[in-house]
Amino acid sequence: MIVGSTIFKMDGNAYYSPEFGRGGLSATFALDVMNLEGAPTVSVTVEHRNADETSFSNAGTFTSITTVGAKSADISDLKEILRFKYEFDAGDQSTDGMHFLTMAPSWRPY
Repeated sequence: MIVGSTIFKMDGNAYYSPEFGRGGLSATFALDVMNLEGAPTVSVTVEHRNADETSFSNAGTFTSITTVGAKSADISDLKEILRFKYEFDAGDQSTDGMHFLTMAPSWRPY
């Protein structure tokens, strides 16, 4: 069994995680980047919306990912439904990729 997710730039379209419910009004989100293929620059955004809304908006972003290791983002004022958005930089090659593990958020009341 392989643990984690592997994504490649390919055609350049963004990747999205499954939606998940908020566990608190604030959280620290964490990724463990285990491998990089090529020299990508990956942007990871936490998007959110309320149940009565039809589109997501940006809740916060990680610092651009260019190296392996632990990455985190502390984000507040979260809405009810969340997802991750993964995007490669426009200058990256279609074969550039990243293998990573998404950790469970550390939820806080505010």
